[in-house]
Amino acid sequence: MDESWLLRFAVILLAYSTLGLPAYLVIRYVKKRHANPGADDRRRNCLYDFLVRFSVGLDRESYLPVATDEEPAAADEPPESAPPVPGERKQFLKNCATFAVCFLGIQGTLIVMGLYQERLMTQGYRKTSTEGTTVLEKFGDTQFLMLMNRLFSMVIYGAYIFYNHRRQPPHVPPYYVHSFTSLSNTMSSWCQYEALKYVSFPIQTICKASKIIPTMIMGRLLRKERYSMVDYLCAFALAGGASIFFLASSNGHKSAPGAAADYSWVSGIILMVMYLSFDAFTPNWQKSLFDTKPKISKYQMIFGTSLFSAILCVVSLAEQATLFSSFEFFLNHEGFMQDVFLLSLSGAVSQMFIYTTIQKFGPIIFTIIMTVRQILSIIISTLYFGHGMTWIGIVGFVIVFASIFAGHCLKYQKKKAGASR
Repeated sequence: MDESWLLRFAVILLAYSTLGLPAYLVIRYVKKRHANPGADDRRRNCLYDFLVRFSVGLDRESYLPVATDEEPAAADEPPESAPPVPGERKQFLKNCATFAVCFLGIQGTLIVMGLYQERLMTQGYRKTSTEGTTVLEKFGDTQFLMLMNRLFSMVIYGAYIFYNHRRQPPHVPPYYVHSFTSLSNTMSSWCQYEALKYVSFPIQTICKASKIIPTMIMGRLLRKERYSMVDYLCAFALAGGASIFFLASSNGHKSAPGAAADYSWVSGIILMVMYLSFDAFTPNWQKSLFDTKPKISKYQMIFGTSLFSAILCVVSLAEQATLFSSFEFFLNHEGFMQDVFLLSLSGAVSQMFIYTTIQKFGPIIFTIIMTVRQILSIIISTLYFGHGMTWIGIVGFVIVFASIFAGHCLKYQKKKAGASR
């Protein structure tokens, strides 16, 4: 019998609560004890020190730079007649080069990831039985692939942090803050796949093309980021153009196999709202961590997020009773281990470009890059296979890039006008 999505969602939350509830109680206990000035510090040990770092973090004031009397009072504010900074043009060119590297890196690594994901989920792998016969079997557990991806990232970036620990800043925030990124990332993926059972592909396409709007709303709520009316107009134009392009390109595309014949619109809308909320929360929360002072490095964030994501994947696989069977498939099928390694490698490298983009340019630019990535992939596919593109799709394409160009030109003019005052 097919359970409802609400029951499956409750089961997932129940499984995660077996870790989250004890962790919450530990955090409350450690915070209460750490805040008590009469606590007996002589009973502290390595385990308690780790729990303090996990629950409370380090003393932020001890790691902030201290202002001295030798510095001039108006050091941060140059006089009105000060000439422009000589390195401003050099910094602009450096930012452009960084953006180009991040854009190309995200496109390249995610394209490779998509190819290997399709290969792993659709291609059969050979297994030699004890009788000497060869059997061709397919693998179908995406959670295990996600687990291997996270474990690979942990190994790479954990080794980098270990060997370059002197160059890493102190991790002042408590460790548990990275669990929110892992949870929101996991739940957004689940809601996206679950929603295809209740809404048509075009409806989901429109929602995915409009991610920039909830990203801006979440930035306003979570980081108190202020956006002008021009920013919102450009965002709506970009979302509308992307929706037109995707709908024109997906003409005749149907829902995923197994989708309900009569769509339950209430369930579908709720799931898509949840997907957009989780998906908008993730980059904004990452940006808020990058903005904390003293700053933490992107390597620390990738390692922390990968660690909590791996724990959530293990819980999910254990709940489904597929953890050991997946590892058995991983060890006993020819070529499977190599493909998983290449998938995980491309995923680990993509994390570097993604976190660098969010750190330097913010979640809005990252969302735009991901939208443009989807558009370019459709254009490349259209050109490669010789499919025609409708004039409606071309109109949507022009609207998307016109809104991006207009938004950046207006921001530049506003910044230039403010500097000339």
